[in-house]
Formats: sequence, C-alpha cells, structure tokens
Amino acid sequence: MPRQAVSFITLLAAAPLALASPLAAQVVTLDEIVLSANRTPAELARTGLSVSVVTAEDLEKAGDLQLSDYLARLPGVGVVQSGPAGTSANLRIRGAEPRYVAVYVDGIRVDDPTGIASEFDFGAMSTADIGRVEVLRGSQSALWGSSAVGGVINITSRKALKDGLSQEAAIEGGSYGTVAGRYGLGYKTDRVETHFTLSHRRTKGFSAYDTLPPNPALEPDGMEATRLSFGARYALTDAVALGVSAFAQTTEHDYDGWGADAANIQKRKEWGARVFGEWSVGNSTHVLDVTRYRISRDQFAAGVPDGSFTGVRTGLSYQGTTEFSNTFTLVYGADSMKETAFNASLPTGGSTRISGVYVQGLFRPIDTLDISASLRRDDNSRFGGHSSGRLALAWQAAPGLTLRGAASTGFRAPSLYEQFGDPTWGIAANPGVGPEKSRSFEIGADYAMAGGASFGLTLFHIDVDNAITYCGARASACVTPLPGGFTNLYENAPGRSKRRGLELSGALPLGERADLGLAYTYTDARNPAGARLARVPRHALSLSLDGKLSERLTGQLSLRHSAGRTDVADFTVVNAGFSYALGADTALSLRVENLFDKAYQTVPGYGTSGRAVYVGLKTSF
Repeated sequence: MPRQAVSFITLLAAAPLALASPLAAQVVTLDEIVLSANRTPAELARTGLSVSVVTAEDLEKAGDLQLSDYLARLPGVGVVQSGPAGTSANLRIRGAEPRYVAVYVDGIRVDDPTGIASEFDFGAMSTADIGRVEVLRGSQSALWGSSAVGGVINITSRKALKDGLSQEAAIEGGSYGTVAGRYGLGYKTDRVETHFTLSHRRTKGFSAYDTLPPNPALEPDGMEATRLSFGARYALTDAVALGVSAFAQTTEHDYDGWGADAANIQKRKEWGARVFGEWSVGNSTHVLDVTRYRISRDQFAAGVPDGSFTGVRTGLSYQGTTEFSNTFTLVYGADSMKETAFNASLPTGGSTRISGVYVQGLFRPIDTLDISASLRRDDNSRFGGHSSGRLALAWQAAPGLTLRGAASTGFRAPSLYEQFGDPTWGIAANPGVGPEKSRSFEIGADYAMAGGASFGLTLFHIDVDNAITYCGARASACVTPLPGGFTNLYENAPGRSKRRGLELSGALPLGERADLGLAYTYTDARNPAGARLARVPRHALSLSLDGKLSERLTGQLSLRHSAGRTDVADFTVVNAGFSYALGADTALSLRVENLFDKAYQTVPGYGTSGRAVYVGLKTSF
C-alpha cells in the first residue's frame, strides 16, 4: 500500500481509545501490588525495584493491537521488528538483548527452545486476551533463574472481574486489510473463577523487506493468527484451591529474507498449560505446579519446505511463603525444567535439564524501610552449578518520596542450539560452552505529589561476562578448536559488555480534563571492545496527551522518538486516537497510526507501517 494512500474498513475495534495516560502506568503508585518483584504480592513502592505494570484497561485505552507496540513505550524497553505483524519482533530491556529477557504467560515459560538463542518472539503476540503485564527490569536470576539478565516479563491472561456471568466482544478493521476480533466469557463466585477468550487477527500487511524511501510495488507480507486461552480456579476450602490455565495459538505469516523480497512462509503452532494447587497452613502458604510448553515451526521458501523445528519445555515447581511476623517474611522454593529440541540435525532430540532452589528474606526493621535479600543455586545437566543473588531496599524518606536501590547477579544458560550446533549448516556442537554471567546495579527515586503528579528516576548499570558468540567462517576466529568438517560454533568470548543509563518517567494532570505522560531512557551499551551495540538507541522518548473532549468523547495523542542508534536513522512517530461512548458498556473508536506518514526503519532493510487508520467497537454485557 502506498504510504500516501489512506484506506480503512469500517469494521469495529478491539479496544476503545479513551484515555488515562498509558505512560502513567510507568510511575509508581504507592499502593500498587506486584507479584514479579518478590514472587509474592508486595507493594511496588516497598520492593526497591523497577517494575512497570500494564493493565487490560491501559491496553484498551491505548488501542494497540500488538503487545510489543505498547511495551515499546515503557522506560528501559526497546523493540525492533523485521516488518509487519507476524514477523520477528525482538524486545530489549536496558539494552540487554532478547536472549537476556525471561518471558512468562500465566506462569508458563514461553521462550522458544528451538531458537538459536532461545528467545521469545513478540511478532504475533496481540493484546486481545491480556489482562496484565509486569515488566521487571534488572538482573533477576536470584528468583527467576536462567535468562533473567536484563529482566523478566510476566503476562497474565484476562480474568473474570465481577461476580456472576460476564461477556465481552470486540472487533476492529482498517488499513492493510486488517480485521481483528475477540470474544471473552467469564464466571465468578465465592469459590469458582473461570475465563475463556477467543481472538483472531488477519492482515494483508506490507512488505517486510523494504527500502528508504519505501517501494510500494513490493509484495505485501500478511499474517493470520488465532488464539484461545482458558483458566479456572476452584477453592475446595478456605485454605485449599486447585487451578489450571492454558493457551493455544496458530500463526501463519509471510516473511522476507535479508536484502530481497521473497515468497517465504512460516507456520507456527504453540500451546502451554499449567496445573497448580495452593494451600495454606497457619502463617504459611504453598504453591505446587506443573507446566508444559510446546512449539512447532515449519518454514517454506517458494512453497518448498525449508526447515522444521519442534521444542518442548516441561517444568515442576514449589514455592512456600511464611510470615513469621509483621517485620519478617521468608519466601523459599525449588524448581526443575527440562528443554528438548528437534530439527533435521537433531531428529531424536537434544535436551538439557536445569534445577534450582532459592530463598528470600523480606525485612522491615522500621515502618519506612524495606529490605529484601535473595539467594539461588542452579544446577545444569551440561555445565554444572551456578549461584545468583540480589539485595534491594526501599526507604519512604518523606510523604510521597521513595528512595530505592538494588544490586544483583544473573546468568543465562546456553541454548540447545548453542550447545548442540547444527551440522546441516556446518555448526559444531560445543559441550564446553558455559553460562553467561551478569551484574546489575540501580538506584532511584519516586515522588508522588498531592495534586496527582508523579515522577520517577532510575540510574542503572548492567555488566555481562562470558558472552556466547558465533565464531568461525565469516565471523571472528574461534578459540575452541573446530572439529573436522565444521566451519563454525558457539563459544564463550572473553571480556565484559556494559549497559548503563537512566530512566525517567512522569505523569502530570493538566487540569481536570487532560493528562500528560512521559517516559525517557538514555542508554550507553557497549561490547567488550568499547564499540556501541547495534539496535540500542542512545535516546528513547515517549509522550502521551490524553483528554476528555466531552462527556462521551475522549482523545489521545502519543509520540515515540528514537535517536542515536548506530544502524538506522533517528525517527519520530505520532499516533492519534478517539473513543466515543455509545452507552455505559459500549464504545466506538477511531485510531490513526503514524499520523504524519513517517518513513522509517527499526531494522535495516525492513519496512514499517505507513499512515494507517482503524475503526472499531467494543462492548461488554
């Protein structure tokens, strides 16, 4: 579609755009309860950590169809995508590459075991059935284990929020032949909670490969995805409950290789399930769960099979929490996870197992001071043991003012691909490849004013040692001897890469009818040789202006600016949206992405959306 052409289908929207500022979610709310920081419910302001909380309401008000589009607005978070919806979308936290981010959906680890670096691809993850997201920044392996070097993302599906039977439906359509819909059903009583969501999205897309200026003659790359999620919890007694959560998604999308338009297709199927039991005895609570995740990817080039990959992850975990007093709580647990991958080079599968135990003390020596200390020990079936730790504190220095700091270590176990190689492509196995290790430090302050304004500032630093790199032909020379007949392998490289910077967030009411939100991140990310890392902007800025234009009409204007990357030019993108309430539970929406039709790229050689218009409707009953 030419960038100057604006077409839309007057179908109805998945989410109205009326608006409390989406960036306001980045500023600490003093009574906000989070789970990710300490693996037990805690007031965010008392954790000493940097956590962004995104709710279903935030996502609906922003109107983004794709989760990564919203997450890119958060402080410390960067997203790059190789084309339209469905194509590879990678997320970084504080300049740490996607392989350093652990991602969970409803307690199920969803990083792809078949990938080269076993990272999660956000390209087909929509906002349709998401109820809450917590983004925890900094190294968190002391509680979350391997890969939590840059941070952790915890995604929770929608749940029934009111008693009795509830339903909701939404549909949206617009530019690039996009149609998206969602239906949700929930039921809640004193003992039973259950929910079900079915969503579907289809788009003709635009060309993944593109030039600057864009070439409208290139073949568009479309996608189609269907997702089903389900969850239930039943309280047998006041002290015992059983539950299950599950999801399944099928995705088919076109994609292009580097430097050329191509007729490539990937078909992906994935599902995950978690079965859990909860019980409490005295001053202790306990959770035991079993999880399973499976993904298969089949790739085709011009209709010819070009690779088939299957990955399976099975997990077992236990966690206990004992509140000894109002000033001391102990969190403790153990977990074990087995990963297996199958492909042409591993027809019988290659697998690893990692098991860990952890303990965390939560101290409150005085009412205004909270301290947490965590320690974890992991054992990997390939490289042996590794220890991680974290120390964090939060001080309520004055009414509305919180001073905080944290120091932690993290690690990332090598992926199955990095360990077993791929003889089809001349990549040798390397049984000696070991874990990547990190150190993370941060200090910050959050201030909430009486008039509703709030601000947050964080200084951060992450070091990574023993980074796993690709070496051999068309790469740096290998230190590890290459076996005969092989040209490449993955090995640990000497030296230390560094990522440091600051995060600034703010929310400012402009009278009674408007709000201004801000998120800014400065990042200086460098490899061991001192060169800046690609795909990490030095400056990232998000602004939003939300206003109530009448009793029924609200609007939003948002801006995202990226500057100082080494591989693409600076860019600024502006989006706009409106929502009109047709009734108490029904709203009509209009949104415009890339309002000024800016031509830009987030990955060199890959396109982005031109001006696009979407119309939609949402209702609940």
